[in-house]
Amino acid sequence: MSRSVYEIRAVGEVPPDLLDDFEGATVSKDPGGSTIHVVLGDEAELHGLLAALSRGGFALVDVRREPPVAPEND
Repeated sequence: MSRSVYEIRAVGEVPPDLLDDFEGATVSKDPGGSTIHVVLGDEAELHGLLAALSRGGFALVDVRREPPVAPEND
């Protein structure tokens, strides 16, 4: 399954516990906002994360998808 890396910027300080349902998500604080980095499996996960941010009252500044992450071969 192809997974994608997303960088999501939001206004305000997003608390890390808001991202508990999104394994591996990290948040860093920037001047005036937060940047979230996360690897997601599909658009449904992305929409779930965006909905969680919306419920938390955070306005989005930017959502970027980076090239797909190749699966690891053991």
